[in-house]
Amino acid sequence: MYSQRYESCNLSFVAGQVSYTNSHTTVTPYTSPSYDRYGAAAQSSPFVPPAALFAGSPSPYAHNIPLPGGASRLGDPPSFGSPYRRTNSESFGDIGGQADAYRDHFYNTQSPLYNIYQQNPQPLQINPWLSGNAQAGYLWFDLSMVEFSPLIRVDNTNMQAPLSINELSGPATRPHVQRMTIICDELACWPVIVTGDRIRGVSLGDVLYDLYHMMMQRISRDEWQRLPGGDRAAIAEAFARRCRALGDPDLEYAERQDGVKRVDLLLGKTMFRGLVVEGGTVFKLILS
Repeated sequence: MYSQRYESCNLSFVAGQVSYTNSHTTVTPYTSPSYDRYGAAAQSSPFVPPAALFAGSPSPYAHNIPLPGGASRLGDPPSFGSPYRRTNSESFGDIGGQADAYRDHFYNTQSPLYNIYQQNPQPLQINPWLSGNAQAGYLWFDLSMVEFSPLIRVDNTNMQAPLSINELSGPATRPHVQRMTIICDELACWPVIVTGDRIRGVSLGDVLYDLYHMMMQRISRDEWQRLPGGDRAAIAEAFARRCRALGDPDLEYAERQDGVKRVDLLLGKTMFRGLVVEGGTVFKLILS
């Protein structure tokens, strides 16, 4: 089912959803078939829509996006290779109880639950910070941010802190998997293929960064031209709104010059709300 749905496509855009009907592997002057996994700068010819498209009234999808300052570039990939080592019992927000124990066996190989799990394998389970069923707002991750910056809620407060390298290095699933495929209904022809370390498998950081990287890739001129005219206006407004949110004329100008990105096709629906299992190691991305 998955391969039939995604292996060939031709761009069309309806109410915030992108779909295709012929192969998207055609090389154009605006795309590279060997695009570097972590280097947005490797993309060629950014497409900037005509200013007239977003000069009118605000889009109905408009909302404030708290983008921090900084250049709109993806640098070198974060290093998520170090194994996670817990030194104390951390709580997962205020869920407590079973969720704390569940997370504990994800990260702590000394936990009794980890040993029980190894002896009695269970169906594939998702790291609680990735689960669309249990995340409950404890992970705050806006995929439109100019920098990769997933945050977690601190204890029972409204304060947020970045995920540590150790936390990002934790496994994405139990049991570990070497490969995950993540699909997004709104961007149906750009599935994210996440591959992990041969020993430790796919990590939490691998999943979050590869999702972010996919969203930050530029839209080619060919893809733009295949969008219906009315949808181009909404996407152009989302693009302009994302740039304006930087709050600095120089940063806004630099971001505009970087062109429309896939995240702009979401029309502001950019908050990560977790993953749900579609089948096997295929997962569906939930956004809001």
